[in-house]
Amino acid sequence: MIIPIDPKKYSLPTIRYAAYALSGGNHVLLALKKGKVEAAFSPKAGGSAAGLKKLFLRELEDEKFRERLFAENSELHYWMIKRAINYVPAENKPREEFGLTPDQEKELEQLIAQVESEIKLGKDDPKGITKTWEQKYGKKARR
Repeated sequence: MIIPIDPKKYSLPTIRYAAYALSGGNHVLLALKKGKVEAAFSPKAGGSAAGLKKLFLRELEDEKFRERLFAENSELHYWMIKRAINYVPAENKPREEFGLTPDQEKELEQLIAQVESEIKLGKDDPKGITKTWEQKYGKKARR
């Protein structure tokens, strides 16, 4: 079976990769004739040519998509490779401080003081929101 392909629609690497994808069950020969690429398929022993053209054309479209996707993401690939090559293990990196700033510490202390004062005042809590789990369910869990 010979399938003609327009090299203006599909690049030569795309045609080659699509043909290679079907080479497991078929012998494939690619040839350039009269401005077209001809893909000649012959089934291997026990193989079948049924639906081969449709399968090859679908594989061409898939490979064309992969090629476009790779081209669009090439900068990301190069960045990832560059980052992997220039990787410095964590033990050699300077440690960053993850503590609170003085303003954050002051605000946190104020919030804690506010909560403690509300607890001391014993404001009404009909739903038991301020009770700990043990206070609320401890007796039931011990049964």
